[in-house]
Amino acid sequence: MAALTSLVRRMAAIVRVFGAGYVVVQVAVWHAYYAAHPWFLAGPLAAVAWGCAAAAVLRHRRPAWPLIVLDVGVYAAIAVTAGVCVPPDMRGVAGNWLFVVMCSQVVVTVWFAPRLLAVLLSLAPEAAYWAGTAVTPPGPAQGNAPVMSGILLLVVLAVHWTGRGMLYRRAARADRGFAAADQEEHDQYVVLSRTIERREQERLLHDTVLNTLTAISRGSGGTALVTRCRQDIARLEQALAGPGDPADADIPDGASLVAGVAAAARDMRARGLCVHLGVAGGAAPGGLDIPGPVAGALAHATREALANVAAHAGTGEAWVSVTMAAGTLSVAVRDAGAGFDPARVDPARLGLRRSITERVADWGGCVSVRSAPGQGTEVSMRWPGGAPAAPPDLLKAGSSW
Repeated sequence: MAALTSLVRRMAAIVRVFGAGYVVVQVAVWHAYYAAHPWFLAGPLAAVAWGCAAAAVLRHRRPAWPLIVLDVGVYAAIAVTAGVCVPPDMRGVAGNWLFVVMCSQVVVTVWFAPRLLAVLLSLAPEAAYWAGTAVTPPGPAQGNAPVMSGILLLVVLAVHWTGRGMLYRRAARADRGFAAADQEEHDQYVVLSRTIERREQERLLHDTVLNTLTAISRGSGGTALVTRCRQDIARLEQALAGPGDPADADIPDGASLVAGVAAAARDMRARGLCVHLGVAGGAAPGGLDIPGPVAGALAHATREALANVAAHAGTGEAWVSVTMAAGTLSVAVRDAGAGFDPARVDPARLGLRRSITERVADWGGCVSVRSAPGQGTEVSMRWPGGAPAAPPDLLKAGSSW
């Protein structure tokens, strides 16, 4: 509806300017009549001035109903003078300047006035025009021209009323469609937000409480376990303190990818896993500008992959490499442990699914796992340099295996 209103408003302004120009042409053609009666120029001059002023208003905003009433009043006053302001040979003829400006004025009344008010206002200038031409004897060559011009005015009104009804109904129907689509998008966003929140809760639960309980069940204890519990408590407190990724509690703001991966390696070394870290390209491999959320996601996925090595691989050694090739950033975690069959992984395993695969996929990356019983495991995480630094629609995010 807003687009339709703006289009009609601009078209009305153009029509008003055209009408003012037509008045000037008519005055030039009938200059002898107006030179003999200078006072009769008051009507054409008023029509030109008001038409240009109305066009200027219409170019910037929609006219309010008081301005529309004033507009109708001005043109009705000019129409009453049809018997003197229009040359005798043009009175009642549809081609005279007064008839043209009357048609240009109809656009504003019909399209912008309230419906009931528009019905009354649209007839007022036409009645004044008929009155002005009726009290003046027609020219010698006019014949039934006044009757035909009156009928033509009614046709113009009917066309505008029909167009208004048809286009306004379609615009209202389109607006309802937009509103429904906006509501549906809002509902999907709510679902998406809840899905993100649930995923983060699952990741937090797995990365802290479940991992620590697993370590306790396997007989771990001492100072290392106490330190681990303190870290878990700190991450839980950070999650309760405000929004954001709870897993980012132990990574400083603005930390680079390499710094995050190195912190994950230090954390796992403190738990007894020997981690070999190799970086190709320095702090920013390949000179790639890595957004902070992407660096955080890759760093925490790396830590979870190392935690899986410590818990399931049956080995005390792992290798981590950070490389950049063909515009794609890669982080690989490899071990020479017991390995497993990826096709037989329990879907309920949150570590591989939530804390690694989906965490990377949420930021436009993908994860592949290569493993076989007795041949070790390699988890490869890739993020393309052109991927967006904001999570895409989780319903479309995926991973490759």
